[in-house]
Parts: sequence; C-alpha cells; structure tokens
Amino acid sequence: MVELTARRAWSTLEPPWRHAMTMAWESYRDGGVAVGAVITDDAGTVLGSGRNQRFAAVGPRGLLAHAEIGALAGVPDDKEFARRIRLYTTLHPCPMCLGAAVVARVGHLAFGANDPTWLGIEHLPQLNDEVRHRWPTIEGPLPGPIGEWLAVLPCLNTNGTLFRAMRRVSPIRAQLARVIAKRLDNHRKPPETPDLALDRVWDLLTEVWRTPPRG
Repeated sequence: MVELTARRAWSTLEPPWRHAMTMAWESYRDGGVAVGAVITDDAGTVLGSGRNQRFAAVGPRGLLAHAEIGALAGVPDDKEFARRIRLYTTLHPCPMCLGAAVVARVGHLAFGANDPTWLGIEHLPQLNDEVRHRWPTIEGPLPGPIGEWLAVLPCLNTNGTLFRAMRRVSPIRAQLARVIAKRLDNHRKPPETPDLALDRVWDLLTEVWRTPPRG
C-alpha cells in the first residue's frame, strides 16, 4: 500500500478544494478564523471565492464577513444556472451562510468538516416543502487527515465559541488544535501556503485520524 503523505493528499484534491483551503490559510495568516469558500459552475470554473474576515486587518470585516458570503457574491442572477453551481467550503456553513446558499438556489454544497457549533442544522429541510425544494444536494465531510485538518483549522486562532463547541463535542480534536497551534507558533512565521502547513503537521493529523473515536 502506498503511504499517504501530505504532498500526495494535497495533489489528489480537486482544484476547487485546493483553492478553498488556500483562502482559509490566508485567513489564518491574517490572524482570523480559517475558513475558505469557492463557487464553481458545473464545468469547474471558479466564479467566486471568499475567506472569513471576522478579524481581518482591513475591511470588509465584522460578524457577517463569512467566507461563504464572499464567495456567493459571484452567483449570477439566473435561477436555472444557479442550480448547477457548486459551493465548496472548508467548514459546514452556519445558518446565515446556509440560508444565503438556499436563497441563491445553489444546487450543490460540498463541505470539508462539520462545525460543532451548529450540529443539527441539516434538519432544516423538514420545515416545509419550499425549503426542501430549494435545498442543495450536500456532501461532506472530507475523509482522512485532510478532514481532520479542516476540522481543527478554524480553532487555531481562537478560544471563542467554535473552540468551546469543539471541546464539548470532540475533546481529541480540541487538543489537536492546541498542539498544532503550538507547533506552528514555534517557528518564526507560519508557512506561506496550506500545502507546506499540512506537511509540517501531517504526523499529528494522521495520529489523531487513526485514533478512535473521532467526534
């Protein structure tokens, strides 16, 4: 069996995933919540992208400056075309961003990791037939060490709500976030790109991935 390395895992990701993860890493390097999002058409062409800018050094910033909202600005005003759009986001969208995707009639949603803050949000289509009709097809989370990386990445720069929810739902991942943050801080500056960051912490990710139970 060929060993799964950080370089191999990165190279096999679809280009939109690499783009979204790059946006998330830019947010991390800016001191923010590391979440990135990309929308593509059905041919894979990128139409828009965004990163969380809750704590960005420059605007736009604030409570509503989420990655998905930035990416969704690229959705064209065509309902039929929108149903063929695919939204990639490194973390499952919050109610605001998921609602925006539903209102925009985005047809497909792919997410990298669950957000422990909003567990249960997947039951919203049970509200009524209209919500169910507009709901996108959903796939995720990503498996393996990459999935573990995307789960802990938004916790690296914060002790806030997301980290506290992670500590309740998955103490192993919360601890992993702290260990990774410490390793990254031991260097003069963080890696410039997400693939280099993955390579630096790959051993930690694979160790936790192989340790059941995972939250």
